[in-house]
Amino acid sequence: MSLKRELVVFVGVGASAALVHLLIVWLLVNLDVLSPLQANIAGFLGAVNVSYFGHSQFTFNLAKRPCIKSFAKFFSIAVLSFVINQTAYYYGLKWFGYQFYLPILTVVLVVVAVFTFIFSKFWAFATHESN
Repeated sequence: MSLKRELVVFVGVGASAALVHLLIVWLLVNLDVLSPLQANIAGFLGAVNVSYFGHSQFTFNLAKRPCIKSFAKFFSIAVLSFVINQTAYYYGLKWFGYQFYLPILTVVLVVVAVFTFIFSKFWAFATHESN
């Protein structure tokens, strides 16, 4: 798959995962179940599944060769991405206020997606014979 097509598919899968993430956060905050920072954890847990299966099947096309090693690498990237996400989200909420929790989270998710793409493509889903 060409890099351009891979990026388009990555954005589509990533947007789906981001929508799941944002919907979970919105529901939990608006139902007064959790604060935005706490709901962000639940949003991540929901979105990481959409992200892994979408990227492994469509973006990086591992449908014919799924591998626990790729999942472990992807999950480690996702956890590191989440740490960056949660830290940036904390400061965004602190600086701009909790009333902007969804726009702040949207910006954070987009920025962190760049990191996720680079490490997913060149490490987690890299197609080397040793995988």
